[in-house]
Amino acid sequence: MRSATFLAGLTLAVCFLAGCPVPIGPRGNGNANTAGNRNVNVNVSNTNGGPSMTSRVIAGLQFYSINGCAACHCNDAQGGCNLAAPDIRGKSRDLVDRNLRLPQVANANAGVTQAESHPLKLPRATDEEIDNLTLYLGTLTGGTPITAENSLITQGYNLYIQAGCVACHLASAQGTQQGGIGQPIAGTDPDNIYGVLTGAVPCHPIQVAGVPLPPMPCSVTGSYSTGTPTTAMLVDTPPPNTDDERTELSYFLAFIAPPPAVGVEPCQDRPGEICTVVGIGVGGFTHDDVAATETLIYYPKDLALTDWNQDGTPDLAIDDWNNHRIRVVFIDKDTPKDDGSGVMVTNRIISIAGTGKVTGDDALNHPTDLAFDANGALVMANWHNQNIYRYPRGLLRGGDRDQLAGLCDLMCQSDAMGPTRVDQTFLSLPSSVAIHPDGRIFFAEQGCARIRILTIGATRTQTQPAGCITPVNLFVDGMIATLAGIVSPPMGVTYAGDGGPASAAVFNVFRGPTIPNFGIALSPENPPDELYVADSMNHVIRAIDLRANPPTISLFAGVPGMSGFADGPAESALFNFPANVYVDENHIVYVADQNNHAVRQIDQMGRVTTIAGTGAAGFNGDNIPATEAELNSPFGIAKDARGRIFIADTNNNRVRVINPPAIR
Repeated sequence: MRSATFLAGLTLAVCFLAGCPVPIGPRGNGNANTAGNRNVNVNVSNTNGGPSMTSRVIAGLQFYSINGCAACHCNDAQGGCNLAAPDIRGKSRDLVDRNLRLPQVANANAGVTQAESHPLKLPRATDEEIDNLTLYLGTLTGGTPITAENSLITQGYNLYIQAGCVACHLASAQGTQQGGIGQPIAGTDPDNIYGVLTGAVPCHPIQVAGVPLPPMPCSVTGSYSTGTPTTAMLVDTPPPNTDDERTELSYFLAFIAPPPAVGVEPCQDRPGEICTVVGIGVGGFTHDDVAATETLIYYPKDLALTDWNQDGTPDLAIDDWNNHRIRVVFIDKDTPKDDGSGVMVTNRIISIAGTGKVTGDDALNHPTDLAFDANGALVMANWHNQNIYRYPRGLLRGGDRDQLAGLCDLMCQSDAMGPTRVDQTFLSLPSSVAIHPDGRIFFAEQGCARIRILTIGATRTQTQPAGCITPVNLFVDGMIATLAGIVSPPMGVTYAGDGGPASAAVFNVFRGPTIPNFGIALSPENPPDELYVADSMNHVIRAIDLRANPPTISLFAGVPGMSGFADGPAESALFNFPANVYVDENHIVYVADQNNHAVRQIDQMGRVTTIAGTGAAGFNGDNIPATEAELNSPFGIAKDARGRIFIADTNNNRVRVINPPAIR
């Protein structure tokens, strides 16, 4: 579900398409706009195992682009851009062949055919290339749509052509990188497509009907088919205007994106070293049911270990934040592919929640934190949907999930009069969850800078709150109470409350909808003694004593209001925007020190030590000591029974692991 009022105001950092001065940069490890397939095999083979029509048409499209056909025939093949070139859409295979491979005759006269006088000759073009080019030109007329294959890539290709994207972004979707007037968009994702087509980026030539153009003329330069665009030309063509269509378009753009110039070095599993176990260093989404280092992830946030397939050993769950999915890696296991082939894959990855869309059945909108309850059910803070979801173990995508809290729109409601019912309580950017052994869910409400406790009700009712697009399963008699934090502290007060009741504490966190922070974690005792809190913009970790009545709060590590990068005793150690925390079974606290691009640990003696990262953002390789490795805005942390520390290296679009005995 997605709140219409919230979505309208959602900040999307998008500048991929025509009309923006520069492409959004960098995605992945400094490679702008390269979120593409390493191997172009995303379920588009035909039934006899040969090349699919989709891949053949795209090969023809690339041939058209690479060989400069657009210089005369225009990007849309309608002709008239140079040398009085004709419209060649839908031309026969014989005509295409003769124009490109028939020897050229100079000094054309009345006896020379148009094919012989064609200025571009490619005598070494293969029969396959001629076939593919002809097929591509046929699709431009609408007479040869690729309807024989029902893949997202096929549908996305048809939309790309029908909406006229090729005119500015070129056949390759590389745009200005290859002489077009639109920005490179190969590899872009549904969020970015949504933003540019709904007015979040002004001056894009094609927008959803009803979105007004800016009052001033748009500064789009260069040739658009046969002329220079004007504001009057920027409204005519209907774009992909549903979430499904925008997702299909993103699959096509991922399919044709150039292979990323990065790879994954296999883990050597040497003590104290770090290596990549999920992702390839480029943001995007390709496919599931493959080895985890053969697919893309996009800004991974939280991590958790759970026995998802119930074989007695843990699996690694990943909050694939910008792909709007929760995915699981069957770590250190050989498991069979879901396609029925019987092929076994080591470290296979699947999606267990979310579809990549932000509306519709099983849609998620930037899930930011996850945990698993005593029954193995997945519980998540679904950040931009303003709610908390639960998926029972084994309930896969499209199943009947529970909405434990939140009404799909954001609001900081007062509970000064006591706990409030779930069906009467709005939330604002729930960013972190922690599950108490008694079943209660502690969660951080980032938009209100407070920590709350959800007691799940007994009455499960299907209802449709005003902010929700579709009906939801809501435990209407559940109750929500505030544990810590003041929503509206006195003017100028950003830190307060240590030594007193947690309910009077003041946290200083980034409350906007663009940067998740304010992570929480319970200590390992049963019942837990403390709840640890990343007070992100105060640059400290705080602890809430749950044994006290009422619970009290204290400073655990860091210097309030002072950012820096220093190890040592907890009271003098420095952090820089600690975004998340994790506590292991030995009561060691781990901190995702986001703006220091490091992971820190706080031991039982209160000493802070850096265990990964150098303080510099970047990626300098795998299979090196973790303290010499560069990270980029880490967020999620998890530890397994072997002592390995898993890290969501968010802006590097990787999940990495530190091998023991780096941690003692």
